[in-house]
Parts: sequence; C-alpha cells; structure tokens
Amino acid sequence: MVSCKNKPATNSAKTTTDSSRFYPLADFIQEQMAYVDLRNFEIYQKHQTATKTDSSIISKEQFKQLAASFLPLDISTPDKKQSYTETLFHDLSTASYTLNYKSSQVTDLVKNMDILLDEQTKMVKRVFIVSELQKADSSIMEHHSWTANKQFQITRTLETASGRSNETTTVYWIRK
Repeated sequence: MVSCKNKPATNSAKTTTDSSRFYPLADFIQEQMAYVDLRNFEIYQKHQTATKTDSSIISKEQFKQLAASFLPLDISTPDKKQSYTETLFHDLSTASYTLNYKSSQVTDLVKNMDILLDEQTKMVKRVFIVSELQKADSSIMEHHSWTANKQFQITRTLETASGRSNETTTVYWIRK
C-alpha cells in the first residue's frame, strides 16, 4: 500500500544555487569613489552637447552623485545575472583579460558590458557599459566608461520622434 503513493514532484532548479561569479561592478565603483574621496584631488566635470561645452571644478559630493549612476548597472546580483552570458578573452595586445557580459533579454537595462583586467595584477583597467532604456515615445542609449583611478565618461543619446540629441559628461581628477 505504501508503494502506491505518488511522491510530489520536486523542482531541482529551485533548490540549486548559482555558483557562477560575475565581476562585482558596484564594489569597484565604490572603491573608486573612496579612492577619490580620500585624496586631495581637484575634480573636473566637462559637459558637451552639440552646441555647447562647459567645464567646471566640482565637489566630492557632486562627484559621488555622478559616479553613483554606475551602481544600478551592476549585473552581478543573482536576480540580474541569470539573463547574461559571460565570456573571457585574453588580449595580448593590451595585456588584458576582457570579461564580456551580454544580455539575452530585450528588457534588460544593460545590453553589454566589458571589464578589462590587467594581465598581471587582475585589477580593473577599464569598464565599458552600453545600456538602453525605452520611455514612452523615446529611447535613451548610454555608453558608460570608467578608466581606473583617472576618469569616467557617460555619453547619452536621446532619440524621440522629433529627432536625436547627444550629450557627454566626462569627470576626471588630478592631484592639486
């Protein structure tokens, strides 16, 4: 009699844990923010549009606000990384390992990410991120790049029914 009972089906996908590790972008950005915060740097912002270029010195607080725009682009959390594939490329010409993350979902904010690691130290040299967001009748494409210990840049392209506009914000820091 006992052998006639049906066992409930188990879903092994729910019980397995994801052991893959994506590069923790948020940790790198926070380390870079602390690096700038703890040093005596002058921080500059350059903002360009098709018709105008402005440059100014900014405060550490303004720097942190601008740099924080990279944090939501981190795809290393379990809820995000499931829709990305990671590939590794050893580039002898740049003495780098390139970690590439590509989205498999149209709805993902981050479409592509490249993280270049120094061949010897395995420390980040550069980060490149392409993201896209659809809002009602407009499309916003952003290209984020970060050069470790030097600068970051955000290029935003806004496309609407009335046309396309571009703007670029570059933030860099130098010793006083």
